Amino acid sequence: MPAAFSENSICPLVIVGSGFASFCLAAHLLRDQPERASDITIIGPEPFGYGAAYGCSHPDFRLNVRAQIMRIFSDRPTDFRRWAETEIDDTAAHNPQGAFYRRKDFGRYLSVLRHQLSGFDRLNLVSNEVISADKTDNLWQLVLATGQQLTTKALVLATGNSPPRWPCQLASDLPADRLVENPWSGQWLGEIAKTDKVAFIGGGLTAMDGIYSLARQGHIGQIEVVLPHGILPPKQTDWQTEPPVIWPDNITTASQFFRFMKHSLGTRDWTQTSWQSRFEALRIHINSVWQQLEDEEQNRLMRQVGHWWQLARFRSAPQNFDAAETLRATGRLRLIKGRVRQIKKQDSQLCLILQDGREYLADRAVNCTGPAPDRLVQQMLADGLAAPDRTGKSLRIATCLGVMDRAYDPQNNLFAIGAMTASCLGDEVGAGSVAKQAEELAAKLAKIF
Repeated sequence: MPAAFSENSICPLVIVGSGFASFCLAAHLLRDQPERASDITIIGPEPFGYGAAYGCSHPDFRLNVRAQIMRIFSDRPTDFRRWAETEIDDTAAHNPQGAFYRRKDFGRYLSVLRHQLSGFDRLNLVSNEVISADKTDNLWQLVLATGQQLTTKALVLATGNSPPRWPCQLASDLPADRLVENPWSGQWLGEIAKTDKVAFIGGGLTAMDGIYSLARQGHIGQIEVVLPHGILPPKQTDWQTEPPVIWPDNITTASQFFRFMKHSLGTRDWTQTSWQSRFEALRIHINSVWQQLEDEEQNRLMRQVGHWWQLARFRSAPQNFDAAETLRATGRLRLIKGRVRQIKKQDSQLCLILQDGREYLADRAVNCTGPAPDRLVQQMLADGLAAPDRTGKSLRIATCLGVMDRAYDPQNNLFAIGAMTASCLGDEVGAGSVAKQAEELAAKLAKIF
């Protein structure tokens, strides 16, 4: 607990979460009001500012977008790229498609930015976890994992993605050293023997990172990826920025949304530069169209194209994609369409049982199915402190980034940014989108805390 606060004092502003979204919000607040640094308390695990994406120290885990897309301040769009050109020695980052630097090097850039901005050293950083929240007399009472309590006038949820949990049943006798529940750090890769048969459960960017790293370290064992639709993310091309696609004003159904998107994209070949350029042009105004759909239409659209959208949106770094294609061509990487229902022990190996009954043996199983539900969010929903989103699993968030109460009105002192806003607001999970949210929210907070 910071010395500046006792359990009886009231904090002007508390940000829950200590990852990238929290860093961006602090950076924008301090850029305009560095003198308010001591009024800001940030609660979350150390180290501050990197989160799961950029706190990874493994040298093979790379950004999946080009350097020029990574930005914190809208008026400094080339800041990271220019810094990287002189400060990063990484010849493998450069491809015809652009520069795809290591995640840890973007973390280094954040550290540099932190020291450039006045006030970061005066923030109240609390290395802890908020396990519950309550609201009385328009003040938020927070209980920490250590039992300590904090009261705040304004609360921002910037918790990012919660660590993954297994999506399937695990037998009780499984050897723990053969299972990787949270693969984000990459440290588990050093424990994989070259001949191990490795099974990835899920086939998104985390799996692509793992495949690339195994290829880099000369892995010769079989690699299998169990994924719902049997396809990996496409490779990033050197797509160019086009004028934004203007969406019709009268889109109110999932079918209308999908038809317009399909017509605008034309070709179905997402490996083409022209397709990716057009797709990015579609994304510019897509959120306002998403937000005007009713909940059921949003749910219907996600059932129809949600998985495809995730793959198209989060395309693979060229290094990762090329490594996967090489392994597939030699037969050492196999894609298995399906979902894992259970993992049990069979002799000295793991046995993955799919929902349709198929079984596959492996020496190691790596969970790449994405983040787990946020426990604090679940508690707030259960206690009626906020309205649920269309899925019923997260918070309903207004376009002003205010979390809605049970009457579906934005609360004046509870806000959210980052990953948890995507369900309500649309395409809001990339680094650039999070930084833009932080900029907008910082301007609002400057007036109320």
